[in-house]
Amino acid sequence: MRILIYPHDLGMGGSQMNAIDLARGLVDRGHEVCIYGRPGVLLERIEQLGLEFIAAPEPRHRPSDEVITDLIRLVKQRRLDVLHGYEWPPGLECHLAARRSGALAITTVMSMAVAPFLPRSMPLVVGTEQIAALERRQGRRLVHVLEPPVDTSENAPGLDLDLTGFRSRWLPGERPTMVCVTRFARELKLEGLLTAMDAVGRLAAQQVPLGEAPIRLLVVGDGVARPEVEEQARLVNAAAGPGTVVLTGTLADPRPAYAVADIALGMGGSALRAMAFAKPLVVQGEQGFFRLLDRESVPDFLWTGWYGVGGPHDPAAPLAASLHELLHDPQRRSDLGALSRDLVVRRFSLEESTSRLEGILRRGLTARRSNRLVAMGADVAAAARFTRYYLAKRARRALGTGATDDFNSRPVASTSVARPRQLPAAADGTTSRLDPQAWLWFPGVSYDGVTGTDKQLVRALSTLRPVVWVDPPMSWRDPRRPGWQERGATLLPDGIIRVRTISPPGVTRPLLREVARWLTQRNARRALRASGYGLEAVLVSTPEQHLPSWTGSATRLYFETDDFVAGASLLGHSVRHMVRNRARNLAHSHGVLGVTEEILTSMRAGSKGHVLPNGCDAASFDPDCSESSPTSIEVSLPQPVVGVVGQLNERLDLSLLEAVADAGISLLLVGPRYEQDGLVRARIDQLIARTNVQWIDRRPYAEIPALMGQLTVGLTPYTRSDFNLGSFPLKTLDYLAAGLPVVSTDLPSARTLDAPDLLLAVGAEEFVAATRNHLEGDRLNEDAAGERRRFAARHSWAARAQALVEIAAQVRGDSPCSPLHSFRTGSAAPPAQIRDSPLRMDGG
Repeated sequence: MRILIYPHDLGMGGSQMNAIDLARGLVDRGHEVCIYGRPGVLLERIEQLGLEFIAAPEPRHRPSDEVITDLIRLVKQRRLDVLHGYEWPPGLECHLAARRSGALAITTVMSMAVAPFLPRSMPLVVGTEQIAALERRQGRRLVHVLEPPVDTSENAPGLDLDLTGFRSRWLPGERPTMVCVTRFARELKLEGLLTAMDAVGRLAAQQVPLGEAPIRLLVVGDGVARPEVEEQARLVNAAAGPGTVVLTGTLADPRPAYAVADIALGMGGSALRAMAFAKPLVVQGEQGFFRLLDRESVPDFLWTGWYGVGGPHDPAAPLAASLHELLHDPQRRSDLGALSRDLVVRRFSLEESTSRLEGILRRGLTARRSNRLVAMGADVAAAARFTRYYLAKRARRALGTGATDDFNSRPVASTSVARPRQLPAAADGTTSRLDPQAWLWFPGVSYDGVTGTDKQLVRALSTLRPVVWVDPPMSWRDPRRPGWQERGATLLPDGIIRVRTISPPGVTRPLLREVARWLTQRNARRALRASGYGLEAVLVSTPEQHLPSWTGSATRLYFETDDFVAGASLLGHSVRHMVRNRARNLAHSHGVLGVTEEILTSMRAGSKGHVLPNGCDAASFDPDCSESSPTSIEVSLPQPVVGVVGQLNERLDLSLLEAVADAGISLLLVGPRYEQDGLVRARIDQLIARTNVQWIDRRPYAEIPALMGQLTVGLTPYTRSDFNLGSFPLKTLDYLAAGLPVVSTDLPSARTLDAPDLLLAVGAEEFVAATRNHLEGDRLNEDAAGERRRFAARHSWAARAQALVEIAAQVRGDSPCSPLHSFRTGSAAPPAQIRDSPLRMDGG
């Protein structure tokens, strides 16, 4: 891509530093990038990084006609793909230039609020989840979150920064030091900085009579509020002693200041750079807000950003007490510094942020719409809002009440935009994860139906993302079905939002099914809007539903858990209908998933394709941690018993089960009967009538582990139809999770697993021989069972959900997909925290 990055100015500041660092990151990833703007102190850094700089005309007013004309010239001359403005003036100028040149305009706003007159048709990047949530509620669809990045290699402990020289110039003597690197702006920053000076002065005055080395505050920066800062520093130094507050002015390289700090004070990007140096951090805000970064405060800062509003009436006193306590606890400072460094490396690194920005730009170029009428309407509305803003600002200026930094003077963090429910900690337990971007899931079954791949995967995904589950439409003619009374959106106990739709009868007929689809998608859209969440991804896992067209920039995924075309007749559908619907979803998807490679081949998914196999709920079968209930059904067969747990239907190879029974082996069948063919029904009747065969119909989930515990060997006896050759039977992993050896039909998915004590067989003779091999072998000891359970745990639904999130990130270009999660080589994901959820009763 050819990208022009336009910071709002090149004076020292967090937003400008972010723009320059990300520009370098994009160059390192092979893109052509130039920096545009008026020369300033950061021009030296641009030259040091080897970036191209293009000087902009001097703007007489904002937005500037001269700048817009110059941007149009550059787009045509350099064939630029993207105009990326930072803050509202460059963003608006880039937007107006893009309208007349065909480039993509995108705006990043790192202020604490977004100018309301930025056109809502333009992609927007903001720095906090809270701001993004507010913008989505106000109707902006194309909004992304990209937190301020930090170069964690250039900002790190142990760098050679000539700290001795820095200390000799600015910090003579041995005194504990708090460091703040900031702009001297009257809005947002000045109040907190003056309060911090007061707190340090009070603490230093208290320490001197006690014979302690008094604390000092090193302040790096400059700006329009310099007179007030200098006056406060003079007063504090006069009261507490010279050198209590040290002002350095602007430093071209402020890293030595971070490196010498015992404690850091800051907000926004400055706070993150201090964290990169492994410093304990006090986050500064407004109206008396000061809060220490620790494990309890991390979730709030990930929501509001590194800032806050509101504190005690006299905040200097409690701040001084907190600093005194922290200075006298070196171990706590060390622990908090380690937390800071770990968090910034894992979530805010420049490499990760650059990858996410690259994905945002690629998606913006791909998703550009040609609907000029909609864009024109958005521009007219934005122009009206800008006119109101401009006239109001002139009126305030005439009255002497205008703010010089007006969108930082009204931060979103001071509003009532509440943080959504807290999601569980990351799998490694180190930090909490918040993400108000939801997944919209259209399955082929209702939430009350068979607990198969969709339900298991969604339950695991709900620990990582909010999920909206959309039931297939239900005819109003059948009020006896579960859930008919609870139409609309409801919140389930596990936090999943469930959407039900009541539609006219005949939901499978050509015209009426279109009406049912429309009603279903309308209800899904309403539920999503009411939830307050943005939309990260939409997934359709049935050809009966179509990928929605109203999802904006959300990632669209089509997922087949079975080869629906090959199994159309078995599922009671027209092959032609299935082929047509599959083709539509493939064409409208960004990514295509299948539980096996064979399904992807059948779909001709090509480069869009990703394998996401089925998983298992290993904890439910682990005797050490499961909470299973004893079953009231007695297994009357003599031991040892082999068996099948799942649906009984045409997918099973009855000849294999008949051969096992013919061999005199006790055979247990657990699960509902769903056969449709009369001959198959007769054969199942004859099979379960045998004296060494017992059939148990559908049982509650809590009883399944106890029934599974009656088995010695688990069986997966599938026919080798085209439908089954593309399948990934759920029961195979369930048996392994229960510690059982398994005999399975020779299916490609079973070969891919390469599991311990999984024997594959072709034909009845091999199947019986393999079953006897397990019954007579030495694989029934507890050590072998433990190995099988550990293998199954690596294929947990939690691991599959994490893999799904990573695949979606790769599809939209946010990050590369780890080979570990491509599953094309059969390797499993690493162990992950396993979450209890019901066992399905299907034959999948």
